[in-house]
Amino acid sequence: PMAYKEAGKGSTVVLVHGAMCDYRCLGEAQATLARDYRTVSVSLRHFYPENWDGSGNTFTAEQHVRDLAGFIEKMKPPVRLVGHSYGGLVASEVARTRPELVSKLVLAEGATDGLLPAPSADVLAARQRFADAVAKALRERGVDGGLEFAVDTLNGAGTWARYPAAVKSFHRDNAWSIVATARDTSAKVDCASFGAIKVPTLLVTGQNTSPRYRQIVAEQARCLPAARLVTIPGVGHAMMSNRSAFDQALGDFLK
Repeated sequence: PMAYKEAGKGSTVVLVHGAMCDYRCLGEAQATLARDYRTVSVSLRHFYPENWDGSGNTFTAEQHVRDLAGFIEKMKPPVRLVGHSYGGLVASEVARTRPELVSKLVLAEGATDGLLPAPSADVLAARQRFADAVAKALRERGVDGGLEFAVDTLNGAGTWARYPAAVKSFHRDNAWSIVATARDTSAKVDCASFGAIKVPTLLVTGQNTSPRYRQIVAEQARCLPAARLVTIPGVGHAMMSNRSAFDQALGDFLK
């Protein structure tokens, strides 16, 4: 079973959140799209409202792709599919492997890291050490202590303290997803497979995004040259914070 929030009427748009988030994180985009569409914002397996403790081996991108495809089958497909960050990886794989389910695809800095040069053994080992250290911190310091360690390690000391209360709340409810996504290497999306996406696709990036996401989106555009590319000014990976530009980009493409 998958939790979701539904709003609006008309043809269906399905929205898929990123890591450390859930169906609530795309709420503002959903509210805008609901003026013209039936919008369905989902929570993937092991994200809020599921109270997951990091156990088991069913948190993988491959599993999330199967789950989302099964969910869309119940939505009178094809649907317009929008994915942000990790949700973009999942959405792109659904569009590639089950094109009959998707009429249009939007990837807001979809995390298709497989398009980047293969990481070295040292990088993979460091990623595993990071995941293990965050898991240890979550168990020993509690959710806030573990998240402070994880966020500050990735983004610099004091970052967690500066986060808005709403962002902290979302992250607390999905804390173990940061460990799981760091450990998961199940989705090996290369250029040939990404370029096999046949549905009309919009690639969205933030003007001030990180070097990693800038490189990922550049590779997406190279591997899928038919895709439309839009840059949202003045924002980074959280491009939805520029509401007017993000909403306009989605509205123009989805109509």
